[in-house]
Amino acid sequence: MDEDTDSAEMNGIKKAIEMAERARAERKQFEQHYRQWITLVASDIAMPMRNAERSVVERVLDRCEQYHSDPPSMYTAIPDDLRARLERLVGSHRLQGILLLSTDMVAFSPSIFMQRQNILDYAIAMNRRFFFRIYWFPIVVINQAFIDQADERMLHFVLEHELIQNEMYTGHVAAHGYRPLSFDEKRAINGQALQQAIERSEITEDEQIREHELMHEISISAPPVPKTFAETALFEYLGRHWEEIKDLGVRGETESEANFEAMVSQENDWIEFSHEMYGLFLTELKRKLDVTYHKYGYV
Repeated sequence: MDEDTDSAEMNGIKKAIEMAERARAERKQFEQHYRQWITLVASDIAMPMRNAERSVVERVLDRCEQYHSDPPSMYTAIPDDLRARLERLVGSHRLQGILLLSTDMVAFSPSIFMQRQNILDYAIAMNRRFFFRIYWFPIVVINQAFIDQADERMLHFVLEHELIQNEMYTGHVAAHGYRPLSFDEKRAINGQALQQAIERSEITEDEQIREHELMHEISISAPPVPKTFAETALFEYLGRHWEEIKDLGVRGETESEANFEAMVSQENDWIEFSHEMYGLFLTELKRKLDVTYHKYGYV
């Protein structure tokens, strides 16, 4: 090996080490910020819960504890009769190959509309496209209380909103690959999907107001879950129910999907971190509620 080759190899090794160290530092900083954020929002979420009936608080915390110990229990497959109802609303072809699930929880995340740590967006529905083992799975989740209480047009509107967003995100990935979206990009997709969902569902202004009211009612009485842990639970749900859902999976077709598959197959430490952070959230939530472990009796 000549001197120039040796020098180039050493420089390459040095750059690789520097990149690895930078990645570790960025990961450490992210985890520190996330810990601070989850502690902060536990306090904000506890505030309206303090005004709820004790039985409601007990039920919510019991459910949260169950989610922490058994994340896949967060989700239930939507029965055939409900699936048929949803297919009538949006067309069976649009739900073909999609895993439809219901849940009791509401997922929260930093607001895409106001970039302040303690301003949250609550979701009574989610859409995701997950890579698991060897397949990609499109998933739509809807809160069960919303399903039970919403009228047909409200349910149509929410389902349209999730499906349209899913189509837009899929198109974005095809064009730009798998990279985090900026707040501006998320707002743009949300706004465009919202307008199209209004048009397709023909929801009225009064029905939109009622839909917002129902979402608010559910958000203060349902188990709160950080969106990151809701996604972790979805990932674990796929593993538990693999034999039942594997036929819904599809093979990746693009280079960006192949790159993402390779990355995901090597990085699973985010699951452990997500579990740890949900445990921290529950601890802080109970503390802010002034709750003891004696069946959540108030101190």
